[in-house]
Amino acid sequence: RSNDAGDAATAAAIFSKAVGKPVRFQAMRHEGTGWGPKAPASVHTIRAGLDKDGKVIAWHFHSKAFDRLNVSSNESDPSDNLGAQAVGFQAKPGLTYGTPEESYAFPVKQQTWEVIPPFLDVMNPLRSSHLRDPLGPEIHFANEGFIDEVAFALGQDPVAFRLATATDQRDKDVLKAAADKADWKPHTAATKARKGDIATGMGIAYAQRNGTRVAIVAEVDVNLKTGKVHARKFTVAHDCGVVINPRLLTQGIEGNICQGLSRALHEEVNFSKDTVTSVDWQTYPILDITERPHEIDVVLINRQTIPPNGAGEGSMRPVVAAVGNAIYDAKIGRAHV
Repeated sequence: RSNDAGDAATAAAIFSKAVGKPVRFQAMRHEGTGWGPKAPASVHTIRAGLDKDGKVIAWHFHSKAFDRLNVSSNESDPSDNLGAQAVGFQAKPGLTYGTPEESYAFPVKQQTWEVIPPFLDVMNPLRSSHLRDPLGPEIHFANEGFIDEVAFALGQDPVAFRLATATDQRDKDVLKAAADKADWKPHTAATKARKGDIATGMGIAYAQRNGTRVAIVAEVDVNLKTGKVHARKFTVAHDCGVVINPRLLTQGIEGNICQGLSRALHEEVNFSKDTVTSVDWQTYPILDITERPHEIDVVLINRQTIPPNGAGEGSMRPVVAAVGNAIYDAKIGRAHV
């Protein structure tokens, strides 16, 4: 089984029928990685309109991508499986994507998306499906990065701009909690603090996910000679309604931070004209133990009157955006020590 695709079971059934006896189908790691479903590639375009007084009067977010569900989570459908497609079943893509989940309010605001056809109708090594959290990191990387750009263009602090623009009080609360706990210093341009070859930066991002709200402050070091990024600390404010088990919730958040950081710094699917080439730990590297954050500081906001909204993926969503904004803060602007 690989990432929602029941390819092995379907292939075994087809081979068993062909030879008239039970068979075992077993793929090697590089085969499973190469042919398993991938997260969809996407391009995000965002535009903002400002008036003569420097206020945002219009906002448009648009995603263009491969659809999110070439492969459904119902792996029993032969249309989702390579073996069945090889014997004539047609793929049934989900034709779905998404837009940011947040409460930013502007006089005119539009969020849209479109999907494009896959490279191949069937037997596609780039079939799309879930990668934790489905679509969230890439959508919010674009949206939250642009929020910082607009804030700086208006001469405003990124946290203050978000607090003034978000309309949901729970959103405001996680933003303020993360910023306060991280000792956020208001600034209206990227700080670009530097000591020798190491530039340091701090970035914030937030998102909703199915009722859960999460704000993250990332603190990074960037080696200006090598380009290597070390995200040394994360501060996470998390509101998923009532907290049932704070210890397990904190541990789940820590895992999400590390997985999200791996995607931010390393993970990338490469492919040639014929096949996927990212098939092992060298060609598809992930975060190793030496690159882990030194500290993950978690603030749990316990809403005892609100049912639990879920905590499996909410803290995954803003990680990449927070890291991206921290890198921007470290490398862009006037230098100072």
